[in-house]
Amino acid sequence: MEVEDRSVFELPYAEPDKSFSFGKSDDQVIDFYYSAKPDNPTIVLIHGGYWRPEYDRKHLAPLAKALSTAGWSVALIEYRRIIGNPDAMISDVISAIEEVSEKYSKLILIGHSAGGHLALVASHKVNASAIIALAPLTNLLAAEELDLDEGAVSDFLGAPAALRPDLDPTRLPETSIPTTVIHGALDLRVPINFSRDYVSQKAGPDIQFLEFENLGHFELIDPRSEIFDEISRVLTSLS
Repeated sequence: MEVEDRSVFELPYAEPDKSFSFGKSDDQVIDFYYSAKPDNPTIVLIHGGYWRPEYDRKHLAPLAKALSTAGWSVALIEYRRIIGNPDAMISDVISAIEEVSEKYSKLILIGHSAGGHLALVASHKVNASAIIALAPLTNLLAAEELDLDEGAVSDFLGAPAALRPDLDPTRLPETSIPTTVIHGALDLRVPINFSRDYVSQKAGPDIQFLEFENLGHFELIDPRSEIFDEISRVLTSLS
């Protein structure tokens, strides 16, 4: 049986420079990792975990620290992950992005997996200069049909995916925000066809697709992986 490389979860936790609450819940918090280059855009980093409550922002802390060291201040956001209440989740993501936008004028959204889904959905509601979606869940109908992560979409929505086109990136209108989708062909968590189909459907000058044949799902958030240099290159081109 094939398994994903999950060694990124073994990296030591990187403490943020500062944390802010944007609501009353313990999950309504933003961790800031500051860089020495304040003129660069600020990254809003959105974690994944198939929208489930057991996965929080801390597994993206090493990536957040590495990005800040490379020159981009990072706002690593947390959000309520309540089974069957997607609107609370989306509301928190939007509120957190708006909170960051009050301090920083140019934002780049980076989301991984379900975080990529949330970034793509939220981009229709917030002011962002660009999006980098890492192995994003782009099609809720397809994910529901494939029963990814044992009913993750049904648990997330609390309803059939057909009833929530407003939360499905594939069924949302095209955006003019420059979007880079990055996916590994060895991904066992989110099939690479999700990204291939999404980019094909949304084809245009504002979207690009980077496919890596030797990478799986979790290497995309591993700062030790070859993909980190590629993400840095994309960020530099957007700065």
